[in-house]
Amino acid sequence: MRRSVRSRAAAVLLAFSAGLALAGCSAPAGTDADESPAPAATSPAAVAPAIGPDVTAEAYTFQVPEGWGFPEEAPEGYDASMFAVDLADIEDGFSDNVNVITSPAGEITPEQVESAGVAELEAAQATDVTVLDRVDAAGAESAHLTAGFTSEGVEYTIDQYYLTSAGQTHIVTFSFSPGIDQAERDALAASVLATWTWN
Repeated sequence: MRRSVRSRAAAVLLAFSAGLALAGCSAPAGTDADESPAPAATSPAAVAPAIGPDVTAEAYTFQVPEGWGFPEEAPEGYDASMFAVDLADIEDGFSDNVNVITSPAGEITPEQVESAGVAELEAAQATDVTVLDRVDAAGAESAHLTAGFTSEGVEYTIDQYYLTSAGQTHIVTFSFSPGIDQAERDALAASVLATWTWN
């Protein structure tokens, strides 16, 4: 049975909440809770920038992949600056998507994400939380976490990036159907992040 966009979007809310929980994490200034070396920053592999619709908010603009857009049944509280989906991805009951929230804690450093992010996501019922190599995105270095979630019986995987400008971090969460490997997820995210500009 085909699930509605609203039902599929409910799974997005969990990723949204997970990012919001992580946004509240902090470490005392000048401290590093994790003594292990920070992951090296890497530039995303050369990919063609996304050429789908623009997503524009007060602080940023970016493009989503071709074929993505804004569902008619987006959950209450979402708008085009926060939520876009693969409109053709309806076979498995979950539409790949991206959402963006602004951290209520202001700026979050990659060190803070990497030291507290695993516990925060696990507290939000995430599984297989992994700290991946940092990436260069939107003119700065971003932490990159990945994790699995289940909502309403639907499993999906998230990749989160933390883009910072002018003392404010914006948490970009890509959510994918199971079975999409890390390389494919990274390429799609890189195509979107390559279009990111600060307003």
